[in-house]
Amino acid sequence: MSHQYQMLIKILDRLRLEAPSSYKSYRPSGKDKDGLAKARSLAFIHLLLKVKFGLTEFMSRHQRITDGPYDGGLDAYFIDEEQKRLFLIQSKFRITSVNFESKSMNAEDLIRMEVARITKGYEKDSSGAHFNEKVRAFQEQMREIRDIAKYDYIVLFLGNVYKLNDQQIRRLIDNSYYEIYDFKAAYEKLIFPLATGTYYDPEEIIISLQLTHKERPRLKQNVDTDFGKFTVTAIFVPTYEVGRVMAKYRNAILRYNPRNFLSLKKKSVNENIRKSITDLQNNNFALLNNGITILSDNVKFSESTGKQDEGQLILTKPQILNGGQTAYTLSSIYDEFRGKPATPLKGKEVLLKIITPIQETDLVDTRFIDLISNATNQQNEVSEADRRSNHDFQISLQKRIYQDYGYFYERKSGEFHDGILEGLIDKNLVINRLTFIKSYWAYSGEPAAARRTSEKFLFREDTFFKILQDVNRYYEMFFAYLLFHEMEKMDNDFKKKSDSFDRYSYGLLYGKWAIVASIGITHPTIKRQAKEIFNQASELVNQRLSMWKDFDSFVLKKRNDTKYFTNERSNYELYYKVNMLDEDVREYFLK
Repeated sequence: MSHQYQMLIKILDRLRLEAPSSYKSYRPSGKDKDGLAKARSLAFIHLLLKVKFGLTEFMSRHQRITDGPYDGGLDAYFIDEEQKRLFLIQSKFRITSVNFESKSMNAEDLIRMEVARITKGYEKDSSGAHFNEKVRAFQEQMREIRDIAKYDYIVLFLGNVYKLNDQQIRRLIDNSYYEIYDFKAAYEKLIFPLATGTYYDPEEIIISLQLTHKERPRLKQNVDTDFGKFTVTAIFVPTYEVGRVMAKYRNAILRYNPRNFLSLKKKSVNENIRKSITDLQNNNFALLNNGITILSDNVKFSESTGKQDEGQLILTKPQILNGGQTAYTLSSIYDEFRGKPATPLKGKEVLLKIITPIQETDLVDTRFIDLISNATNQQNEVSEADRRSNHDFQISLQKRIYQDYGYFYERKSGEFHDGILEGLIDKNLVINRLTFIKSYWAYSGEPAAARRTSEKFLFREDTFFKILQDVNRYYEMFFAYLLFHEMEKMDNDFKKKSDSFDRYSYGLLYGKWAIVASIGITHPTIKRQAKEIFNQASELVNQRLSMWKDFDSFVLKKRNDTKYFTNERSNYELYYKVNMLDEDVREYFLK
């Protein structure tokens, strides 16, 4: 899909410009097309290293790129010390969207990768040439790993591998494990997480603890609930550590929170939290703040770290359910004082309440998560729209729309702000959730209600699931949104409202929802393919708009001598909000 590829190009160009000015391989002259292609190819590897492995600094990524003469087919590597995995990366970037999505690596590409010779420490490749300096540096790092026998070797192909089956691939890479990041994975696992700030999902986070003055550092208790058995651990941890973790992982540890990192920024309560840290010298914060509630797959605690009065807390797959504003404020203070000799976070603590399932499970009941989140977020109102944001329906809807059409359905307020602000994604590709649900309500035959109803009512649980009943009809919902979006674009092209009126009567001024309804009630066969659905939406909108002067004349005649239309005046603005509109649209367009 061309606009997804264009997003990828934007991201790669931003990544390559993170290189120092002296790194000419990343900064070719404007006329050097081959140089630009090579620079983007390098940036493609940077994108993988940043999003999948969390290498946020340019040099930390550049040092792991081995691509060049005598590289033994190895373009980059990553050593995952926590999970005991060693990734050997081969990348193939294509300079057009068609080739990027259709062209595949072949056997010749794969056989270039001399996995066995590199990992066994050979100095030369199979042709007798010495491996380059970066490959030898990688081999040296491997030699320094004491428990290397515990590591799994994984070949990661960053590109399409269509032409070879599993048996053929393994034969070409010395029977190693492998992963394939084809064009779909690049769009879904690299671009999307980067746009939402959810990349580098932490498997574990490690928090250092101060044990001075702590007779019993933690409280631990099993709790039996209607949704299963859980262990609850309560412990005071340094605010500095919470700030550090939040600053690094941001939205990746807010997946179950009804707010995202950006929306936490807007709350006035943050200033009070900040003052209780910055304006007070002692550890008042430990008593003044309600703390942070975290859901975690596992908790490990140790008082024996080899350092006096210092402990360690390890959380597996942590997610903040409540206290996001506290964590956000601590992260903003952490960032503000990063690198400075003193920080107001020093010597201050916050209470962590960690909830852990006793029985191993891949999925905690979302009703349990919602129950905790709603109960513990009472002091700061959460909108009805945000309360629905983490429902399975919403998550599936967002995923399917992005996979099929490359649009970003914003289930959480401000979810894609960073991506827009940094120029990674086009704001026109972000779907406003209120517009989306109103569009589908209108498409289902209720344009007046769609126009006049508030967000609070629409996202109430009963209303929301009455309108959006079946997620498998996501393409129909998206089509309804495209109809309205097309009219918004047309409306913006008119410099004056009078110009719009002269051409389409009240269609674009007040009747957008009615036009969506007039198309929806005729039940068109939607062309679901990405290249066709956009054209179909545009064609149907233009077709309806060409009829709208006649529709407004029909309404004027039918509704004459009502409070909306008299011989002296016409009030189309109000008419388009009342239920008689629904009846008139059906009568006119189904006749």
